Amino acid sequence: MLDRQEPPPYRIVNEQGPAPLLIACDHAENAVPNSLDGLGLSAAHLRRHIAYDIGAKQVSLLLSKRFDAPLLLSGYSRLVIDLNRHLDDPTLILEESDGIPIPGNRNLTDEMISQRKETFFHSYHEQYRKMAGTLFARCRHPVILSVHSFTPTMNGFDRPWEMGVLWDRNEGFAKRIIERLSKVTGFRIGENEPYPATDPEGYAQTVYGHQPGVEFALLEIRQDLIANRQGQRKISEFIHEALIPILG
Repeated sequence: MLDRQEPPPYRIVNEQGPAPLLIACDHAENAVPNSLDGLGLSAAHLRRHIAYDIGAKQVSLLLSKRFDAPLLLSGYSRLVIDLNRHLDDPTLILEESDGIPIPGNRNLTDEMISQRKETFFHSYHEQYRKMAGTLFARCRHPVILSVHSFTPTMNGFDRPWEMGVLWDRNEGFAKRIIERLSKVTGFRIGENEPYPATDPEGYAQTVYGHQPGVEFALLEIRQDLIANRQGQRKISEFIHEALIPILG
């Protein structure tokens, strides 16, 4: 599905970083492969939150540098296929997002869906498994941090949290992060907000986060806080300061 001159389905940063931490950003980019003709959307639509997690890639890059940790970034829009959904999830390939129809995702054949799974989903998660396996082998207490961002308003509701921490089986670890982030930032940190970790069920947390001895948390950051470089630097500093004592 990709031309030779197009970027790969994922990007690895600082692969040999020694921190006991793997950072992943599943919705880092808003790119659409040439073969899908922009999914029938305008450039303005692809710059919106429906296409990617605004600011999350930049914060992830800063965190990778601050912690000296390996980082995995997705290469294409979540509208092509959502890398943090299970393959049988009905929201894996959306026909509509936040009220906006996605013409290029309608009337897909099984072959078209299989091509997207193979090209983007399987290649990304094959690399994710390799990087997680390396982390588990070299660290006694490995940590995976999945970095996302959320729009300040959704379905007419103004979300009151500046950040959120999502978890299902790692409550103790998540509570420590929430306590530290609250202390460092003074923000209102959502506990399994702006949505529960199990609705929809994230792929990464169940496949990688449920491994024995692994601490996993999904970090959500409100997009208006990280829409520019100054905000991205500030938030990455807060997260670094909050997590350093937890990571030891």
